[in-house]
Amino acid sequence: MTTELWTILITAVALLLTNAAGLIKVWTDLAAVRRSRLETSEARNKDSQDLHDKVLKLEFATQQLKDSQQLTSQVVDDLRDQCSTLNTNIVKLDMAVANLTEAIKELKQ
Repeated sequence: MTTELWTILITAVALLLTNAAGLIKVWTDLAAVRRSRLETSEARNKDSQDLHDKVLKLEFATQQLKDSQQLTSQVVDDLRDQCSTLNTNIVKLDMAVANLTEAIKELKQ
């Protein structure tokens, strides 16, 4: 082999080794990026699930408060109706007592 062939061969081997090292670096960087993306994805999914759970919890709490408010409103309406009936009966009783009082006064005279 001649010196020129050795030079070409050594250059080719050096170029091959350089390209192989570059390829290994690219694969390593790609693996690091994929690993980083996977970690980010897992963190994002966990955060998203936590938010989803909190939203569901708040929706349930809101619905419970709405139901409680509706029940309280029904109780207040029932109490208002009972108070109205009681007031009517008190007025009737007051009129009956007034009539009875007048009847007793007339009987005494």
